[in-house]
Amino acid sequence: MAINFIPNDPRAGATAPAIRVKAKRPTRPATRSGFIYSKTSPETVSAPGTPAFLFWQAREAGIAAVMAWEASAGLHKAWQGNRKKLPLLQDAGQDLNAFYDRDSFSFFHQTVAGITFFSGASTDVVAHEVGHGLLDSIRPDFFDVNFLEVGAFHEAFGDCMAMLTALNDLETRKKLLAAAPTLRKRNFVEGTAEDLSKGIGLLIPGHNAAKPRRAFNTFKYQIPSTLPSDGGPGALINEVHSFGMIFTGCFWDLIANLFNASAQKTEAALLTAAKLAGKLLIAGAKAAVVTPRFMQSMGRAMTLADQSLHGGANHDSIRQAFGRHNILLGSNAMLAPSMALAGAFPKRATLTQATRKDLLQRLGNVRGAKLTLASANMFGTPVVQAVQTRPIELGKLHPQLKGVVALAQEPVMVGESGGRAAIMGAVPHASDTDNEVRAFVESLLAHRRIKMGKTTKGAAATGAHRNHTTHIVKTVGSQKMLQRTSFQCICHRSE
Repeated sequence: MAINFIPNDPRAGATAPAIRVKAKRPTRPATRSGFIYSKTSPETVSAPGTPAFLFWQAREAGIAAVMAWEASAGLHKAWQGNRKKLPLLQDAGQDLNAFYDRDSFSFFHQTVAGITFFSGASTDVVAHEVGHGLLDSIRPDFFDVNFLEVGAFHEAFGDCMAMLTALNDLETRKKLLAAAPTLRKRNFVEGTAEDLSKGIGLLIPGHNAAKPRRAFNTFKYQIPSTLPSDGGPGALINEVHSFGMIFTGCFWDLIANLFNASAQKTEAALLTAAKLAGKLLIAGAKAAVVTPRFMQSMGRAMTLADQSLHGGANHDSIRQAFGRHNILLGSNAMLAPSMALAGAFPKRATLTQATRKDLLQRLGNVRGAKLTLASANMFGTPVVQAVQTRPIELGKLHPQLKGVVALAQEPVMVGESGGRAAIMGAVPHASDTDNEVRAFVESLLAHRRIKMGKTTKGAAATGAHRNHTTHIVKTVGSQKMLQRTSFQCICHRSE
């Protein structure tokens, strides 16, 4: 038996691989992560737009995305929360949207101007949402970080997984090299979610998301809060999907650098470059320190990963890729002792009483703050990762946020210098943390991402999720807190 499959996006263009008849991918082994399917269909070569096609298309794309991860990082065994399977819902109702919310990967359909758009029919979109889940499985702490750059990286990681999924396909690599031999021009791989962007453009002409996000770009890093909150199609704005193009630009340039350094410019060399870039991306994501300037933190972690895994052979390729987007790395500073602390060098996930007291004092002795400790090996350097979590009041940002707080994470790496405990790298500044968290919440407000009221009975019954929010206000104990509920693919405002 066989099925129909579109290996990229339905609107990827004439240079992209066309729909193909193929054998289905094997079901994921029980020992690895997998999916729970709904509205299943028998194997059949079905036409796009039919329920049977949509089921097999979304299933194939989801499995392909996990296989692309495994090509770079080894077996993927479980999702966040150590769950073996998550539902993959190829058509969860009517909407121009797709999301990951830790409970499912959900895709939708909507008719605009007589055209029905199925987000689950795009390998780009499915791989993007599965990418959120893959990242969440190794860094669940990112889910609740209230820094815009961390949210933007989560969105960028989804797009990076969409590109890696495409590059894991033989025909795609051949057609890409025919269209862009050096990868230094726009093409169907670095552009993602063309079909969904078309739908957004028809629904809201002139909207920022009315053009596909591009990884081949010339955007230069700027502090997100200095950018406008809105802009025309494809413009760089202070919004997580848009700002994520800074990082995907670095990642695409890294793939291009690695490929163009190859002795032979073949599809096999392109696959090798993609796998290596993916390996550095995932290793970097596992180790990156959460800071307001997280794009730089990721670049530094990827450089250190390369030093640890490959002896620094790709240092220049990484540095140049990030430098093209105005992100300077200085990676060794990440592990350099910067400030002596009282007490002896910590062992395992502990700090001496003197070290703990000194560290809390340097972090401001904030009332209500909590300090958590974990041991880690940062590419050969043993450290204790200390994270201070503290509340930041949001009442001045919006009347309905009176009495609401957002939690801020302030991580510090504690290592050894001369036998004593010492802070490695930078020390968080309280005022910087406050400003970054409030700037992120202001971005959420500008794009109507915070659910202020109750969900209507009709919306809850249909599962439409039309408010497109990613955050809610939830009472924990006696405190109202801002909490993330999902990563939404759509990024236009609710009308």
